[in-house]
Amino acid sequence: IMDKFLLLLLIVLATVKEGALAFLASKSGGPCTTKNSRLLLRAGKNLEQLLVTDSVEGTGDTAKFGAIVTVNYEGFLLEDGTLFDTSMISFKLGYGKVLEGCDKGIKGMRVGGKRVLKIPSKLGFGSAGFGPEPYSVPKNADLEFRVELLSVASGPMSEAAANMGIGLNPKTVYLK
Repeated sequence: IMDKFLLLLLIVLATVKEGALAFLASKSGGPCTTKNSRLLLRAGKNLEQLLVTDSVEGTGDTAKFGAIVTVNYEGFLLEDGTLFDTSMISFKLGYGKVLEGCDKGIKGMRVGGKRVLKIPSKLGFGSAGFGPEPYSVPKNADLEFRVELLSVASGPMSEAAANMGIGLNPKTVYLK
């Protein structure tokens, strides 16, 4: 009986923590952030706010607005965990080159860091969804992205080099 009580208590605490983070995010206009923790999402409830969880804290340069970032990522449907995309990309952070939830969730990461982004539909593909090629995401789907920040560059030289594909891994897609 004690084990069941402790499990129930942990679930209640995690649910309260999720609600508190969502409330704080709604008041601040920013993402909900937790460090080295997992949140339990109630089944059947659509995600309301961006949830950001650092699984590994990076120690390198920080991803800031306007910087050219290179990331490895995997994209999953939050509802059932289906992997729909995986790649390495470089893009100018904060300029709408990627999903709004990714732009907001990657900001502040440090090189070497790994982060889980739980993105509500409104900050993802929304009511349109995406597909069918090269992958398919249903309309109004909440998403999970597992992101690793590989590099951060800034300034006119790095932007020009990135535009030409110089210095980037050949498997990297640069989003102009």
